[in-house]
Amino acid sequence: MKLEEKVKINNFIISNLLKIAFSVSHTPLFKNLLFPIVEKGIRNSIDRLPGPVALPGVKDDKFYMARAMIYSGLRVGSSSKFANTIVNKAILSDLRAKKETEFRAEFGFDPPGFMTISPAKRCNLRCRGCYANSASEKDQLDYTILSRVIKEMRDFWGARFVVVSGGEPMMYRWNGKGIMDIYREHPDSLFLMYTNGTLINDKIAREMYELGNITPAISVEGMQKLTEQRRGKGVFEKITQAMKILRKHRVTYGISITATRYNVEEIMSERFIDYYFNELGAAYGWIFHYMPIGRDVDPDLIPTPEQRVWLWKKSWDIVVDQKIMLVDFWNHGPVSDGCISAGRPGGYFYLDWQGNVYPCVFFPYANANIGDLYKQGRHLNDIINLPLHCQIRNWQFKYWKEGDLLRPCPIRDHYKMAKKFVIESNAQPGDEGAEKIISDPEYEKKMDEYDELLRKKTSRIWEEVYIQGNGSRKHLKVT
Repeated sequence: MKLEEKVKINNFIISNLLKIAFSVSHTPLFKNLLFPIVEKGIRNSIDRLPGPVALPGVKDDKFYMARAMIYSGLRVGSSSKFANTIVNKAILSDLRAKKETEFRAEFGFDPPGFMTISPAKRCNLRCRGCYANSASEKDQLDYTILSRVIKEMRDFWGARFVVVSGGEPMMYRWNGKGIMDIYREHPDSLFLMYTNGTLINDKIAREMYELGNITPAISVEGMQKLTEQRRGKGVFEKITQAMKILRKHRVTYGISITATRYNVEEIMSERFIDYYFNELGAAYGWIFHYMPIGRDVDPDLIPTPEQRVWLWKKSWDIVVDQKIMLVDFWNHGPVSDGCISAGRPGGYFYLDWQGNVYPCVFFPYANANIGDLYKQGRHLNDIINLPLHCQIRNWQFKYWKEGDLLRPCPIRDHYKMAKKFVIESNAQPGDEGAEKIISDPEYEKKMDEYDELLRKKTSRIWEEVYIQGNGSRKHLKVT
């Protein structure tokens, strides 16, 4: 049996086990009687999974995160309609298998799994250092383009998962239509919406529940003091009220956290985890390390190499011991087999409010604009082999075999190489900040020094915990 066939079979088994879990998780006897069977099935399937990276520690990471995903669903009690959207539309789909075959025949690899789209740069808050402060009415994506991209994802890739970012998505307006109209128009897609939460009310939450295809991820910086230091006085009360409203209407939601060197301890604290996940009922959390891009760039805000390794250990303590789905996109690279940008198999592209197509939200350099491509009579698949995307994917495919997936990010963990890709592909910066830093030798020096220090920190962990599989996360000393 070919490698890709084994991968598909194991993925199918895991997906069906998840389907069983979400379908019956609301029954009282599930946790005690059925979950151990589901858990064992997932463990066995992952242990047999070949994949591009089949190292012992990588398989452990995949298992613990899959288990945390199911427990998180059990803890918050996701509605059956939302669970059905996740499993039957976002994970399992006959359409996906058919489109994968067609895509592979044309491009030689499997299609991307989703898109991240920022339909509007506008925002009702004025957070310190945020690009949305300078937004105008023109910084919005044409509704017809937004809807067409979602349709073409389904038609060309079989993909039904869309991440909606911003600015603030709830501020989006185009010819009398807003973001909720997109959710209504595409009921067979699952939408993860990053939002500041301040515009969510009972009416909005009730409709989200009825549609069953939206999960909001509300931005927090920590507890009240740290959140309001960046987001403004009174914001903490507004977002916690939004969380209570969402919970009342049984809308599955999560939190989104930007980790800096100043809040890492708080966002990993027992108080923080208990408050958001147990008291307020967040189902999941996404951790984004501060990325020095856009306006007001400050590389010194990045968590230090020591803090990053500490975050790796603490986050896995929470995922393993408390079974909370808390995903750190940088430290949890082994779960996703590394960087997921540039349209790699199962990965994604990023589309901004002006239609520029980037490999990633944090990689603001583009070779094309989707609006221009549509005017030329072209379509979504014409973004696949743009020069910058090809260079990044070629690096990803090689890095799978020989790299340290605790340093998965090209633009963050391998900056000099990423800069080389930008220059060689003639990719255009998305804003003045991106244009400035690409030619700033001091910026490159700081990033390169950081990357080298990080390499020294993670290489031992990668060898002991992931390759050898005999290193314990619990007792491993991180320095």
